[in-house]
Amino acid sequence: MSLIFDKIKIHNILKKKKINKTKEQLLDILDRMSINFVFFTQNCDKLKNDSEINPLLWQIGHVIYFFDNLILKNLNNCERLNVEYFDDNYDSFITPLKYRDHKRLNYKQLLFYFNNTIKILNSYINDNSISNIESYLIMLGCLHADMHIEAFIFSKLKISNSIQLNIKVEHTKLIEDIEFIKYLDDEFEQGTNGDYEYLNFDNEMPSFKKSIKSFSISKYPITEYLYLQFILDEGYKKKQYWCDISYKWKNDNNIKLPLYWHYNDGKYYKIINKQKLPVDTNLPICHISYYEAKAYCRWKKCRLPSEAEYEYVSTNKGTTKFPWGNNSPNNKLCNINFKNNLIPVNNFTLGENNEKVSQLIGNIWEWCEEHIYPYDGFIIDPVYREMSYPFFGYKKICKGGCFAVPDYLIHPKYRNAQYPDCRIQFIGFRVCV
Repeated sequence: MSLIFDKIKIHNILKKKKINKTKEQLLDILDRMSINFVFFTQNCDKLKNDSEINPLLWQIGHVIYFFDNLILKNLNNCERLNVEYFDDNYDSFITPLKYRDHKRLNYKQLLFYFNNTIKILNSYINDNSISNIESYLIMLGCLHADMHIEAFIFSKLKISNSIQLNIKVEHTKLIEDIEFIKYLDDEFEQGTNGDYEYLNFDNEMPSFKKSIKSFSISKYPITEYLYLQFILDEGYKKKQYWCDISYKWKNDNNIKLPLYWHYNDGKYYKIINKQKLPVDTNLPICHISYYEAKAYCRWKKCRLPSEAEYEYVSTNKGTTKFPWGNNSPNNKLCNINFKNNLIPVNNFTLGENNEKVSQLIGNIWEWCEEHIYPYDGFIIDPVYREMSYPFFGYKKICKGGCFAVPDYLIHPKYRNAQYPDCRIQFIGFRVCV
């Protein structure tokens, strides 16, 4: 956020963006985001900070800073907060984690400024004509806030082992092995030219022809039960399943099980919301690193999907916008919109793709094989300049979204990326051969 074009240049670039939302659509998205933001930031002031996680109160201030410094500032004739507290301390690319001051404002004060920001945007939408420029800016602010809502959920879970979402214990017949679905040699159009009804980030563009070699992909994400078999075969102890870096990471950090999993009295279980929960389930394995997913693949003699393969399957070989067709996501098709925690991988059959591959959108993010890199012809976003480029070559691609993303954010072209040792986020995987 530190290198910013002037407003005239930004507007000239944003004129070319194809996203265009009606006032009603923007007001609805703004309302949904703000309700979730307030709900999931509750009690942030009552939780201790974790040295490896952004301070929760700082995160709230960062979202307000983003709105004021990048969104309100770039809307023509828009009121701004102009509050001295919201300075470079809240810029994540200027202020390192250990220096992020979370004590300057309390939760009540931060919530006041957040609500004031929402009031400003509501008035602006109601009182002005809305072009693709305004649509882009307002949507960008909302999507950035939604990314942090997801962060509040997994951060609170890590800090306090509590999650403000339904946890359901399932009692269904176990999926006892991986079912694969085969695809033949083909090609499709990967990426986008910004012609979705969604806001497309810079790393998703431009589109290009991509060849696909014959492969088979698992119908479901790998389940807790299937991953448990790797553990029972002492997969965490056997060096042959780990590369040198991952083996050192595992040993240095004393990693013996997925995050939140435990072993006692001859039984494996996980603790969420301070409940002891079974792990011989059809829930997707979650909270594991790329390193752990790769070790499982070595054990099972398979591999992670490439990003292209994942997108190819998610768009029915490039013929549809979503796995189930062209209709936008909803809670009958996939597990999104903060309605539940994890659900079994064989739920939501209405959301399967044409070949019956399941849960390509929602429930968990899924690791892919590659690091994130720009597509040929990459052009940096004029507003959110650090969305992508600082992470090229460092983070690994994750696709598909999870239960803690809204329907107006996620689609098959969306490119999330996390560091390979990331475990606190809601990430699992499926496999290919």
